[in-house]
Amino acid sequence: MLAFSMDISSLNLMTNSGSVPLISASTPVEMIHRLGTMDPLAMVAVPQGSYTGATMTIAACNITYVDPTTKALTQKTIQGPINAAIPFSSAVTLGTTPLAFNFDLDLENSVTMDNTGNFHLSPQFHTAVGAQGAGNGNGARNGGMQQMMGVVNNVASNSFSITPLQATNTFTFMVNSQTQFQGNVTAMNMVQSGMGVLVTAALQPDGTLLATRVRSKMNAGGIMGGGIITNVVGQPATQLSIVMQNGAGASVMTSYLSQILTVNLTPDTEYEIDSDRVDLTGLPFTPVFNASNIYAGQSVLPTSESSGITVSGVSGTTAGTITASNVRLQERGFCGTTDKAITPATSGSFVLALLPRCAFTTLTGANTILVYQQTGTNVEDSTAIPAGATLRVHGLLFNNGGQWTLIASTIAAS
Repeated sequence: MLAFSMDISSLNLMTNSGSVPLISASTPVEMIHRLGTMDPLAMVAVPQGSYTGATMTIAACNITYVDPTTKALTQKTIQGPINAAIPFSSAVTLGTTPLAFNFDLDLENSVTMDNTGNFHLSPQFHTAVGAQGAGNGNGARNGGMQQMMGVVNNVASNSFSITPLQATNTFTFMVNSQTQFQGNVTAMNMVQSGMGVLVTAALQPDGTLLATRVRSKMNAGGIMGGGIITNVVGQPATQLSIVMQNGAGASVMTSYLSQILTVNLTPDTEYEIDSDRVDLTGLPFTPVFNASNIYAGQSVLPTSESSGITVSGVSGTTAGTITASNVRLQERGFCGTTDKAITPATSGSFVLALLPRCAFTTLTGANTILVYQQTGTNVEDSTAIPAGATLRVHGLLFNNGGQWTLIASTIAAS
């Protein structure tokens, strides 16, 4: 699978005596683009008390996958409603401190295909609860936000709000003298309504969000459409096909998720590497990303800065076409087994043997990826992982002279 978008129609926290609604309106989300890291879905105030689990209703799911025989991109729909009961391993007590409730859909064990080629969903979730505090850091499982994508809809002197494509509500971020501004914005007074932004933020003890980094390469009227490259035309590249996993812009709709977006490239298109969470220093090769070094299987965020550019309406499996002024190499995730033990806060490399039925293998023919761990790579739970273990690895993917190579930002035992 390259994309798995599902329409969540309701999500409720459960108590011993009833339920508290978190989501009560249609909320489409794409589940593959983070692969075990977290995207904020809703930020709500709920009563203090003890919560034993959650329930979710999914209206329908859309799947885009690579047929392992024909290599063709194929789409299927799973009709709902599909109900999921999500028990917590132990009751969670919510007091005055903000908590992040994490719902991690295990797609490997939730989606099956029958003999007729129809897909079925039996949702299985892994849950965790996190809070900001000493030793917890600003990880997504503790309420931190890493490059949340959205369109600015309100601006004040020391704050701004954005509307994400895949969330239930707007999110307001405070800024201070430590907030970093990048791209088209170098200061708070350059943030404007309609601008597309990527925001990294920390959840504060009072429940507010403090932006630590704000990046924009999309002016008002522009478009961002992130996803996995499935085809590259030309050498140097003149056109890409990507499966959309995320996006932002006035004309981008949730119906584009899991659809194919055509990206035209010009000699003026700029290329960037998103190294905000990845250390690219001290490597035995030089990471390169440009029109001559862009490949099917990589995750990218193409942006059109031009006002008035629109994505055409969805027709079949196609979301439309944009002309990119900027293409940014994004992190992507993989599951597989490691040939070496993983020790936190160390550097080295290991070979990740990809799991069977991996779409990346079908696209590229590669069964393994060489992974570099840096001393700053986040090994979740700060616990050593033995050789042979199954991992979730997130980072930047390069093709180094025919060797698929990933520099990891996050490594976690699956």
